[in-house]
Amino acid sequence: MPPHPALSRMERALAAVLSNVHMSTIHYTKSLPVVAEPDVLVCGTGLAGIGAAVGAARNGASVMAVDRMGFAGGFFTNIIGSAFDGFVYEETGKPVVGGLVFEMLERMGVVEPGQAPHLSYNVNGDFTEVEKHPDRVIPRTDPELFKKASDDVLIESGVQPLFHTQVSDVIVRGDRVESVIVSNKDGLVAVRPKMVIDATGDADVAAWAGCPYEVADSLQPMSLHFRIGFVELTFELRRKCAAVLEKARTEGKIGLYGGPWPATFSGRDIYFNVIRTPGSSTSPNDWTNAEIQGRRDAWTMFELWKQALPEFKNAYFFTSGPTAGARESRRIVGDYVLTGDDIRQAKRQDDVVVLGAWRIDRHPEAESGYHEQPVVPPYDISYRTLLPQGVENLWVAGRCHSATSEALASSRVTANAMGMGQAAGTAAAIACASGGDSRNVSITELQDRLVAANVILDPASAMQV
Repeated sequence: MPPHPALSRMERALAAVLSNVHMSTIHYTKSLPVVAEPDVLVCGTGLAGIGAAVGAARNGASVMAVDRMGFAGGFFTNIIGSAFDGFVYEETGKPVVGGLVFEMLERMGVVEPGQAPHLSYNVNGDFTEVEKHPDRVIPRTDPELFKKASDDVLIESGVQPLFHTQVSDVIVRGDRVESVIVSNKDGLVAVRPKMVIDATGDADVAAWAGCPYEVADSLQPMSLHFRIGFVELTFELRRKCAAVLEKARTEGKIGLYGGPWPATFSGRDIYFNVIRTPGSSTSPNDWTNAEIQGRRDAWTMFELWKQALPEFKNAYFFTSGPTAGARESRRIVGDYVLTGDDIRQAKRQDDVVVLGAWRIDRHPEAESGYHEQPVVPPYDISYRTLLPQGVENLWVAGRCHSATSEALASSRVTANAMGMGQAAGTAAAIACASGGDSRNVSITELQDRLVAANVILDPASAMQV
């Protein structure tokens, strides 16, 4: 059903609630200033949002990008992530996602300028993967380096970033997003863009605009990542840490956990992706619990390792991520839905805009330790998975794109998100320049512009050893 003309998300939500539950309410009316009218508004500056903002700006659009945090970078800076997942085909170490991912690695000094397309890489920075292929480059993403590189690429591309700014509501008129309401220290204000890209991760804009979406009955768990300093690092340490957790779980000292998957940024610190907390990032209560329980679990694990392992003798709990992260929440129902069979069969798409190759990596909601992660060949992600139904000037990019829950276990990761964003931003700029909308963008022109920006759309090069 198309969204009702000129109804805000709050009005639609209130109507739905009142039809089922009797509760006290208030009626709130206020005139809001329109603070900006950009060609393209990007909501969120995580990996997808950076890709979208830079892609749109470099193709001639005026761009504003808003984010609730005080910095860009999403998973790498909000949660703390060690390296680009989904960047390469695991069997060969060759890149499947290029474009802005190449540029960010160069900006952080991970690779020399111009060398990124020609190297072989580990699938990420996890000790397990580095131990298997010590000769391959780690596509490492130090959080502080990534913050600076993100600032630089946004500003140099002509993007207007606005941090500490939260998307709060959406006003839809007919089949178009007319305004996005945001909140910051100016209060509630409106942005009136021509085109909107939802890079919130949770499809907030699309959902609040009335676009159809799905939520899995069993969501992948949330996670709080953390770093410990002054640890004596070896590949064997991962197995020792896992053994301590398995024993503690058996003895009832800890609850749910995953992995662990450790990595290092400096060679003297260790980063852990290990916390598992059931819940949804679209629920304030669940997210609050993920933060509190995540910190408790992180400290419990740190203390267990410090007591049991000599490598932790001088260890110091350095930091936890600024926020707990989500792997899965809302998934839009777009013009095409990526499926698990599409991925396993490497189905080609005429409107491919980014390749994927990450494992089908679905973290179980109620199990601890390591889980099965089937390796997949490089596959196409269709432009149509970025198009929410019912609205013509809106794209999504990142883990909220149109995919089944199984397929999202592969397509949700960081390199894919940045690639989706770059495609969506480029398409939005084309639509602005032509006076069109998301569904009459020339796919040939879009693909040509992406390839000119070093985006990889042909998997053949990744398959070569």
